[in-house]
Amino acid sequence: MLDRSKLLGQLDKVSRDVFHHFAKEQDIAYSVFKSIQYDETLSLQINKKKYSLLLPEWKDSLNFSRDITQKIKEYAVLAVDGSQIYYDKHQGPGCYLINVGTVLLDYSLPISKVDVSSYPYVFVLTDQNREQGSTDFINLQREEYEFEYAWQLSNHWKSKNRDKTFLTMFDGSLIFFQLDSQGQEQKQAFLQSYLNYLHRFYEEKILIVGYMSFPRSRELVNILRLVLVQFDEQELEHHNVFNQLTDMDIVKFFLKPGQRSTIFKSKAPISYIYPQPLKPYFCYMHMGYEIVRLEFPAWIAQDINLVDKLCLLAYDQAQKGRGYPVCLFEAHEQAVVKGYDREFFYAMMQKKIQQQNFSLYQRSYKSLKKMNVPF
Repeated sequence: MLDRSKLLGQLDKVSRDVFHHFAKEQDIAYSVFKSIQYDETLSLQINKKKYSLLLPEWKDSLNFSRDITQKIKEYAVLAVDGSQIYYDKHQGPGCYLINVGTVLLDYSLPISKVDVSSYPYVFVLTDQNREQGSTDFINLQREEYEFEYAWQLSNHWKSKNRDKTFLTMFDGSLIFFQLDSQGQEQKQAFLQSYLNYLHRFYEEKILIVGYMSFPRSRELVNILRLVLVQFDEQELEHHNVFNQLTDMDIVKFFLKPGQRSTIFKSKAPISYIYPQPLKPYFCYMHMGYEIVRLEFPAWIAQDINLVDKLCLLAYDQAQKGRGYPVCLFEAHEQAVVKGYDREFFYAMMQKKIQQQNFSLYQRSYKSLKKMNVPF
């Protein structure tokens, strides 16, 4: 049990140092930013040399901003999200569940339409596929299902509405950093699957975007760190600064509500494996409530009109959702597996086991104790 009075004492003790260091880092970062904000050659200068820091590539000046303020009345947007019940050895049978939620919002005049759904899948573990019960594998598989449903529903809708503005939104990054920590075989299998779906969107020219609320990325921070040491990366060992800052803190220096930044090309190591039309790009946008990161493939990044349209639709969804895209929120609500859903899943699984008179699988006393079940 948490002792709240002791917790408050600890928070008071650490908060003064934390906020003091953060404010100091912000002041230094702003000073560095002002010195290079109009330099349109900075990206070229940085990308002439290889650095271990994750640094993007871009055109224009670093403080470039573009207004996305026009109104849009008619369009459709699809969002897909996933959730899961991980394998739990205390729950008896070796199985797990993936639930995919979808929502399609069609803002056609005079009547708008909403289509929501969810799709549950149960997977059984055996001695032959026991490694698939890991949280990493289940997360990767869930993402694969999200791409599959996003593609199927997007293609189906677009084939019947060729002339209507349409966007498919994903919650999270289109740069698959999570694969870097996987074994080579698993990494290749899932990466190929993800890219295959992204390629289908490209072939049909269906707009897609990865929406990152409260992004923790630090590429712009790394630019300032490099400038601070005059592009001598070895000197960073002696300059322990900007550890608490993220790109959001830098973008706040120049973006106003309703504006997007310049377009950046990701130089993440995994991005070099992407085919050319699918290379990941991103920009930052001030949604009025928060600054978000929008990610999209190269075939979109190369057309400013498509980027602006994508930003406009994302902005409109965020306004309708009072800070967070309404389509992503509704997709999450369709996908999320809540506590009572989890217990229903295990209870029904136990019932099926009892019907089969199969006593090998039963819930552990530990799990029953947590539920306050008498035994």
